[in-house]
Amino acid sequence: MRRLIPALAVLLATTVPAQADYFVWADQKSGVTLSYPDTWKPLNNQQPDDVFTVGVMSGPDRAQCRIRVNKDERYKVFPSQYDRDIQKISYSQPFWTQYNANYDNVTIHSFREVTALGKGFGSMELISYANAPDEAPDYRTGILFVSFYDNRAYIAECSSASQSYSKYHDEFLDFIKSVDFKKTVHELTIGNYRDFLKDWGELQVALPNAVSVTVY
Repeated sequence: MRRLIPALAVLLATTVPAQADYFVWADQKSGVTLSYPDTWKPLNNQQPDDVFTVGVMSGPDRAQCRIRVNKDERYKVFPSQYDRDIQKISYSQPFWTQYNANYDNVTIHSFREVTALGKGFGSMELISYANAPDEAPDYRTGILFVSFYDNRAYIAECSSASQSYSKYHDEFLDFIKSVDFKKTVHELTIGNYRDFLKDWGELQVALPNAVSVTVY
């Protein structure tokens, strides 16, 4: 009996291999990290700004997610504390209006702000659209997020055939929540350094005419 127990343990270990629930992916160039179910497979990127595409393209559902990264140096001179304001200007509804022009017969089901990928500031929308403008268009439903962070726009787009979207909604959200970026912007305006400006207090500076002083 003692001999059977170790033999049975070895048999179970060889016949029931452990499987991971998800894979972790990272891109050194863009700083993006994310995770996706181990039942999904990496796919070929379709656009020049796509950095990663993954999904389940077999069958009629054709569910997939992709990450896109675009440089946006228009606001490079602005300190990081203005990122939320920049998002309101450049990554709100007008941004999605322009983005949706890539599709036909777009229906916007939901739009929200103060929500974003990773460390950035952004917005999201839930849409349905026709994938092809022919007589029998392929209708898809997708959830899309955009974030502005460190002079880059990060876009996550997950979609499937409209009739099966509800089956993938939770997996899409898990994918989107896993997206993050390499930290390059400190939370504090002056970083980790002590705010010496507060230590100075009032400064009395004599004006050239020596009649009055200015207090800062």
